[in-house]
Amino acid sequence: MKRFALLALLLTTVACAPAPAANAPDDVAAVNALRDKFMQAYNTGDATAVGNLYTTDAISAQTHQPTETGREAIVKGATGLFSQFNAKITLMADETKTMGDSAYDWGRYTVTLTPKSEGTPAPPVDQGRYLVLLKKDTDGQWRLTKDISSSSVPMPMPMAMPMPMPTPTPAAKKGGK
Repeated sequence: MKRFALLALLLTTVACAPAPAANAPDDVAAVNALRDKFMQAYNTGDATAVGNLYTTDAISAQTHQPTETGREAIVKGATGLFSQFNAKITLMADETKTMGDSAYDWGRYTVTLTPKSEGTPAPPVDQGRYLVLLKKDTDGQWRLTKDISSSSVPMPMPMAMPMPMPTPTPAAKKGGK
């Protein structure tokens, strides 16, 4: 009976606990600041600073790229990108929501890449949508935990190849001869 009373007290306490604050102004401001830090780090080509904005176990799934799992993989991917291109990203949030130590940010992006090697053609400007999930990390800082993008720019079509003409087959003779 003592265990039942203790369990009932625990369940009552949990049920009466206040829900985490949704859209607390300080949290929304921190997520907005994180978005600005991301753009600054990306636009200056600082792969380490970009990586530090992610949790250690974050996942980044960008359009037409392999999925990167973990901060180290994200830094490695950004290092490769920034070694080949000067990059400029603009993020425009459409919806930002926080709830306790979790949040999401949904919006639009534009990325322009300028090759560092002379004579290398620049890829087309990319535009699309992004969705990031964030969490307040153990140090109290908001960090990206899932980062997903979806380009709205169509992939270039391969050059048209001439269709081979079918070779006519001789007509079969009656009786198999």
